Amino acid sequence: MARVDFEVKPSSGVQAFWIAVGTNDVTLQNGKGSIDLQVGKKHTLVWWFLGDEGDSLSITGKQGQRTVVEVKQSKIPPGETEGAGTKKFEL
Repeated sequence: MARVDFEVKPSSGVQAFWIAVGTNDVTLQNGKGSIDLQVGKKHTLVWWFLGDEGDSLSITGKQGQRTVVEVKQSKIPPGETEGAGTKKFEL
């Protein structure tokens, strides 16, 4: 097992956000949280956020100093108020 530290950075209009790895929620405080994950296994980062069209979210997951997963910018599509996505990664 290895600890992965996540940091979520929402744009100013984002009203709420949530992330998980697989079926395990990542508890966030001030946009930061950690979770222990199995090494040598593929994982899926899942995210959802609420705001206005064009609002965005970025997510970085690090194991120590090494970035293991990164979402540079997830945007809410035109005409929508929610954004979401998934990204696979391996430790």
